[in-house]
Amino acid sequence: MRLFVRPEWPITALWSRGTRVMTKEYGELVDMESGCWAAVLGHNHPDVVRVIHEQVDTLLHTHQFFQTEHPEKLVEELSEAAKLPSKYSGSFLSSGSEAVSLAVMLSELLTGKRKKLCMNITYLGACKDLRHPRDNTYWDDLDVTGCLGCGELGTMGCNKRSEINGNTKDTNERNCATCGRYNHLNFSQYASFVFEPGNSGGLVLTPPAKLVTFLAGKVRAAGGLLVVNEVTTGFGRTGEWFGFQHYEFMNDESNAPDLIALGKGLGNGYPISAVLVRENLAMAAEMMGIRYVQSHIDDPLGCRIAREIIKVMVEGEWVLKGHETGKYIRSRLMDIAAKNKEIKEIHGRGMMNVVMLEKGVSAEAIFKGLLGAGYFCGFSEQLGFIHLYAPLIISKEEVNGFCNALEQVVNRLH
Repeated sequence: MRLFVRPEWPITALWSRGTRVMTKEYGELVDMESGCWAAVLGHNHPDVVRVIHEQVDTLLHTHQFFQTEHPEKLVEELSEAAKLPSKYSGSFLSSGSEAVSLAVMLSELLTGKRKKLCMNITYLGACKDLRHPRDNTYWDDLDVTGCLGCGELGTMGCNKRSEINGNTKDTNERNCATCGRYNHLNFSQYASFVFEPGNSGGLVLTPPAKLVTFLAGKVRAAGGLLVVNEVTTGFGRTGEWFGFQHYEFMNDESNAPDLIALGKGLGNGYPISAVLVRENLAMAAEMMGIRYVQSHIDDPLGCRIAREIIKVMVEGEWVLKGHETGKYIRSRLMDIAAKNKEIKEIHGRGMMNVVMLEKGVSAEAIFKGLLGAGYFCGFSEQLGFIHLYAPLIISKEEVNGFCNALEQVVNRLH
C-alpha cells in the first residue's frame, strides 16, 4: 500500500552512489532531490557506509536503560561544527515528524499552555497534530502571504531580472509593531512560536527577518518559547548549517532557539531525527518529571552515523561549497528563465531551489522529459513547479548538464 502520490509510470531504483541512482527504465539518473531531500552528502557515502558496518558489528540497538557515549558526543560535535549560539541537550529519535511533534509537546509542558503560533506557509510534519489543516483550537496559522515581500525584493522568489540570495536583512522602515496586521493576537496564550525557516512544503518561501523577529519576540515576552523546525532546512541545505542562522537575531545566546527539531540530513538518508533543547529547559523538563521514550531513542547506530556525517561535512567544508553551488544553480536557472516565457520565477536559498512555471505549463511533462535526459527532480502539477534539492556534493558539470537539459525540454514546449 502506498499512501502518497507518485508518477503513473514506474521508476525502479536498482542501486545508488553519490549523486547517481541507477534505474531499470531510464538507466543512470543524476538525483537532483537527494533522495527524499535527505542525502545531503549523496547516496551511499563511503565513510558513512564504513561506519555502518563497524557499528553493526559492535552495538546496533539498546534498551533505553543502557547508555553509550554517542548521544552526548553527537550533541557536542554538532554544536561545535554548527557554532550553535547556546548550550543544548538532545534526544535522538527516528523521524522528522516525531521530532517536531516532541518539540511542540515539550513547549506545551514547559509553559503550561496549549496553543501554538505558526505561519500558514509552514510545513511541520505528517502527524495528525502537525499537518494541514491544523486544529485552530490549538494552532493559530497566520496568513503571512502579504508579508513575504515586505522590505525585501524577491523574498518569494526571483523574477526574470533579479536573483534571490537568501538575504533576510530588512531594507525599509516598515515596522511589524505599527503595521497593525497582527494587533488582534493575544500573545500570552501561546506555548510557542513554531518556525520553519524556508522550506514551506518545498516552495522555499523565506519570511522576512522583521516579521520573524517580531513574532518570536512577542511570544517570548509573554512567556512562550521559540521552536524551530530544521528537519528539511538543516545540515547545509540553506547555505548555512541551519536555516535559522539566516536570521541574525537568533545567532546570539539570549535569542537562540529554545528547541530545534532535526531530521533528514542528520542521517544522510538513515532514519534518525533529534530534538535539541536549551540546557536550562532540558534541566527544567527533567525536574518536572516529563518523560518520553520510544523503541529507538538514542540508538547507537543512528547516533554513530550522524557523528560521521558531521565529521565529513566539516572536513569537506560542504556547507560553504553548497552555498556557492546554490548561487551558481540559481544563476543558471535565471538565465534560462529570462529566455523562456514558460518560467514564472525562481525560488531559492542555498541548495533549495524551485522553478515556478506559468499557469498552463505542465510540470509533469518537464519532469518526464528530464527523466529521458538522465535527470531526476521533483515536481508538482497542482502547484506548477519543478523541485531541485540537489546534494551538496553535486559538481558544476552536473549542474550544467541538468540546466542544459532543462532548457532543451522547456524549448520543446514552445
